[in-house]
Amino acid sequence: MDTLAQSRGLRCLAVIAMLGALAACGTTQTTPPPPVYIPPEPVIDEPVDIEPEPVDEPVATGLIPPHMAERDIARVALLLPFSADNSGARSEALRLLNAAELALFERGSGNLLLIPKDTQGTPQGARSAALAAVEDGADIIIGPLFGPAVASAALVARQADIPVIAFTTDTTVAGDGVYLMSFPPEIEVARIVEYATRQGVERFAYLGPQSRYGMAVYASLQENAALTGGHIAAESFYTGDVEAMSRASARLAQGVFEPLTPEEADELRGEAWVPDPEAPFQAVILPEGGTRLRALGPLLISQAVDPLVVRFLGTGLWNDPDLLREPALHGGWFAGPDLDARTSFETAYEAAFGNEPSRIASLAYDAMSLAAHLDGGELGFSRAAIEEEQGFLGADGLFRFVGTGLIERGLAIYEVRSRGLREIEPAPLTFEPVEAF
Repeated sequence: MDTLAQSRGLRCLAVIAMLGALAACGTTQTTPPPPVYIPPEPVIDEPVDIEPEPVDEPVATGLIPPHMAERDIARVALLLPFSADNSGARSEALRLLNAAELALFERGSGNLLLIPKDTQGTPQGARSAALAAVEDGADIIIGPLFGPAVASAALVARQADIPVIAFTTDTTVAGDGVYLMSFPPEIEVARIVEYATRQGVERFAYLGPQSRYGMAVYASLQENAALTGGHIAAESFYTGDVEAMSRASARLAQGVFEPLTPEEADELRGEAWVPDPEAPFQAVILPEGGTRLRALGPLLISQAVDPLVVRFLGTGLWNDPDLLREPALHGGWFAGPDLDARTSFETAYEAAFGNEPSRIASLAYDAMSLAAHLDGGELGFSRAAIEEEQGFLGADGLFRFVGTGLIERGLAIYEVRSRGLREIEPAPLTFEPVEAF
C-alpha cells in the first residue's frame, strides 16, 4: 500500500469514529499544519483545585458504527482541544490525533474503535467531552492535554470507572485511575544524577529559573543527590531575561574558580574527564533550553566555570539539535528517550502524513498502542493491566505506570558533541521490580 493510501485509510477510521464530528479530519491533508510553537521550557501546569460538581449520570449506550455491528467493540475516547482559542493547542491536537490514528492502523485489531472528542481547550469542555465519551461506551480515555482539563474529565471518568491516560505534566491530577503519559523532569534529573554520581560527582550546583519547572528540577536534584550520597553545594535562581541570568551566574560562581591557563586547558582536553576533588562543585544542572540555554553556558564560562572542570548537566530540554552550535555546551550530559525508537516513529509518521510529528505526538501514539495491547487481554483495561510491572516499549522507549498514576521511563544518557549527540549509556531494556512499601 503506498503512502497516500495509508493516509486515506487512517483518515477514514477517524471519520467513522467521529460520525460527522471533526469532518475536516476525514480528508487527506493537502498542506502541512502550521508549525507548533514550542515554549522555552515545558509548561508544568499549576496545581488545580476543582470542587467536584454533581455529575449527571450518563447512559452508556455504546457507539456502534454500521461496519462494526457484529463485532465485540473496544472503544477508546481521545479528548483533545480541537477548537481551542489557542492556535498552537489546535495544531498540537491534530498532531496527537494523527499519531493515535497511526498507532490504531499499525497496532489495532478490527474491533478497536477510536472516538475523538473536542475539549475546546477548557475544563468545562473537557467535562462535556468526558460525559459524551461515557455515553458512547468508552472503555478507556486518552487525554486531555492540559491539567485543568484533565481534572475536570477525571471527575466524570472516575465515577464511571474508566481509566484515563492524560498528557499533562501536572502531577496533582494523577492517581485513582488517572495516569500521566508525559516527560516529567523529575525522572530525567534522577537518571542524570545517578549517572553523574557513578562517575564520581559528589557536589552538585543548580543554576536555573525560579519557575514551576525550575523548582521541580531543583527539588528532584536535591532529593536524588542525597539518595546517591551527594549534596547541592551551590545554588542560584533567576526570574527574567539574560541580564537576570548573568547576575545569577555571578552569584553562583564569581571568585570561586580560577581561570585555567592555556597549558592546563590543553592538558585537560587530552584526558578523560574526572571530577576535581578540590572543586567547590563538580557538576551544575542547567534546566533551560533553546536560546536561553545557549546564553547560559557562556555566562558560566565568563565566571571561570569551565566545562573542562565542571560537568554541565541538562534535562530533556537539551534534546535539541540547535544546541550543537554552542561550544560551551559541548561535553554536557543529559538523560533522554531512546533515539532509535523515536526515529522509527518519526519515519512512520512522516510517511503517513507528509510532515514531522511534534515532540509530544509520540505520547498519543504510545497511549493508543497501549490501548491496542490491552484490548483482548485477560485483564482488559483494568488498573492492574495498565500498571504492568514489566512495562511497555513505545515510541520513546521503555515505560511503565505506577499506582500513583505517574510514569517511569527507561532513559539513555547523551553527551553533546559538535557533530551530534553521542549515547554514552543506553536506555535499559527492562525495569527493576517495583519496590513494595
